[in-house]
Amino acid sequence: MKAVIIGVSDRSSLWRHGSIKEEDYQSFVKEYAQFLTDFFDDVIVTPDDGVYTDIAIEFGKLKGKKPIAFYPDKDTFYGYEHLEANFSNYDLRPIDGDWYKLNADLTKQSLTVICLGFSPGVLIEGAFIKYHQKYGGRIDPSLKNIFWLIDERCIEQRLPKTFEEQISNIHYYSNLDELKKLIIKQREVLKKKTVNF
Repeated sequence: MKAVIIGVSDRSSLWRHGSIKEEDYQSFVKEYAQFLTDFFDDVIVTPDDGVYTDIAIEFGKLKGKKPIAFYPDKDTFYGYEHLEANFSNYDLRPIDGDWYKLNADLTKQSLTVICLGFSPGVLIEGAFIKYHQKYGGRIDPSLKNIFWLIDERCIEQRLPKTFEEQISNIHYYSNLDELKKLIIKQREVLKKKTVNF
């Protein structure tokens, strides 16, 4: 079982726009990573730098293996050279495309998408869940069961109502106990539908 982690690159966003205190950031990362090891075999990120990668790398240390990272191996417009310094931290997977494909495809790499803050990139990645559920679900019915799990401690406000109208299974949580309940709920839904995840 895998989880995709998306989130902000600017760590200070968590204390400027969320409720995480700067002095608590390292314990936040360690607690998250430890929690995720109990529920997932792998986590998936982009090999950039930010909150999501801090947690993924810590997760990898606890699991004794590198987290999975997809990168835009065929991008010639924006390039990906700025990511290369981070490559050694990950089990790299080419997305067979550019940044557009990566932003679109990342959130279909797992049925569990954990969101740690909002940024333009996060909203692009999350918004594509609509298309995975609505259109991708015609080809792969499991995609209808993607859960977008958003940590309210990392944001200043919830998504616009139009997101919640058009994307199924958006859930907010404010601590790891609530996240645990959501993961268990998702697994029960998937078990009933006999979907492999």
